[in-house]
Amino acid sequence: MLGDGVPRDPGKAVAWYRAAADSGNPEAQDAMGIIYMSGDGVDRDKAAAVAWYQRAARQGNADAMFNLGTAYYNGDGVAVDDAWAFAWFTLAKQAGSGDATKALETTQSDRKPWTAANAYKDVAGLYAKDGLFGDKPAEAARWWLLSAQGGDPDAQIITADIYLNGRGVPQDLVQGRHWCEEAAKVDDQRAFFCLGEVYRRGLSVPKNPKIARSWYERAARQRNAAAIRALAEMDVAGEGGKRDLQSACMGYAVLVLARWEKADVLRLAALKAQMGPNDWKKVERSLSAWNVDTSKLEAALKLAGAQ
Repeated sequence: MLGDGVPRDPGKAVAWYRAAADSGNPEAQDAMGIIYMSGDGVDRDKAAAVAWYQRAARQGNADAMFNLGTAYYNGDGVAVDDAWAFAWFTLAKQAGSGDATKALETTQSDRKPWTAANAYKDVAGLYAKDGLFGDKPAEAARWWLLSAQGGDPDAQIITADIYLNGRGVPQDLVQGRHWCEEAAKVDDQRAFFCLGEVYRRGLSVPKNPKIARSWYERAARQRNAAAIRALAEMDVAGEGGKRDLQSACMGYAVLVLARWEKADVLRLAALKAQMGPNDWKKVERSLSAWNVDTSKLEAALKLAGAQ
């Protein structure tokens, strides 16, 4: 591109860089990004530049990661996004970029309000199945934990799931419960459901269906479908109290009308079949008191029976 010792010919330089980039060379891919960002030898195309940077970054190229951070910082080829800028500068620093440290300081000091936890969450997503770096559960877990430690409720819930189920890390039920409890501090319905699961299944604590019910109920009040379903299951089994088919029907009815999942319709139909006509009428009266259109419920039950 510089024409050292030969006449400068940007077009030929682009051809050579493109050939190397297409063959998978990350330095050439980063160079193609720079070419498209500057328009030297090609029509300027910032979006294409970002795409080339991403291809190089996928292979661990520190310069491309730094250039992606700069693109997000300035809004070149992508919308301005301070968290993504910080994320890419962080990755660039870890990959060995000497310019990333100063860029991180600048991004933190002079931009709009945001948190590093947002950036770490973005990085974690890069290691998902559909992420830029592919499915790497252990790396994803590391970044989710950093985001959780920064106070992000989404990350705290995901980190709880990671530890409770050993996704990319050794299973650690105590850590899993801890992150459920942290998210519960901000009244997150998912955390309430998580703690219900902890006490129902006995994850790092003795099984306690009554405490489990109390957490599920808090989640259900925020219309958490999984918690409503769990309470209905417990009502059928008599967990944490007496068996209560009417209450179970109420729960499944709410799910059926809100979500129309066939499994819930079938569960409700099975419960209705176990009840006498008078008991089912009590369910309908209770639903009517909640302003539920019971005709829609009957239509759903008939449709499920016909399939």
